[in-house]
Amino acid sequence: MPGIDVNQLWTPARAVPSPQSDQKAPVTNVRGGRYGEQYVLPLIPTKHLLADEGSYFIATNPTPGTGLAYNVQAAFSDTVPLFYVQNNDSKANPFGKRLYLDYIKLICTTAPASGTGARFAIKTDPAIRTISTNNTTAITPTSPNSDVATQSVCSLNVQSNAVASALSASSTSARLVANASVGGIPVVGDELVLVCGPVDPGAYPGLTAAQAVCAGRKVSCLPPIILGPNSALTLYAWFPGNAATGLSYEFEVGWWER
Repeated sequence: MPGIDVNQLWTPARAVPSPQSDQKAPVTNVRGGRYGEQYVLPLIPTKHLLADEGSYFIATNPTPGTGLAYNVQAAFSDTVPLFYVQNNDSKANPFGKRLYLDYIKLICTTAPASGTGARFAIKTDPAIRTISTNNTTAITPTSPNSDVATQSVCSLNVQSNAVASALSASSTSARLVANASVGGIPVVGDELVLVCGPVDPGAYPGLTAAQAVCAGRKVSCLPPIILGPNSALTLYAWFPGNAATGLSYEFEVGWWER
């Protein structure tokens, strides 16, 4: 349209600027942050837009209702994984994608009954690690958007045997990025959920005698975790005091790649 400047002019405004009426002429500066970012009000306050564009992925156990075995693990060990995730994109790729971990959910199908609690930790590592004793199952991530066929750049291996897998030691550049406790001994049917970077963490419920044997949801909040190209992420799980029966579990993991 003649006479209208089509160039957007960004005005840094950390404080709320003056409001404008709906009838104001559609020529105005765009509100921006002091680092050049543009403020936008999202119409959909969920992750549906990530799924819509094909950048959100989930992975879950192949057969609902059938648990995977985990070894008896009473203490943290750097070389014994529950999950091992690898970003297979190349660091040299200028369009390489990062993995943004959203959540991890475990459903207890066999309880580690002699344990006294449930502990988890996550390490990221710029070096690719090797599974030398491989008692894991490789899981193919999928898009929850049935209308796209985008393939994930990441691979996921999950422990699926009562005999522990062996992972090469983490490098000196590895980072311990999460350390979580989700309460007492899990009971069958419990959902143990690790949520990354939540803005509305829920309170951890105390247990009554009835709740101690009743399945529920236990949530722990982790920091935002991002995995770059050609890097690895390892989830560890251990149950202090456990000496007899290992956990069996179903799982679901969600993340996006951009």
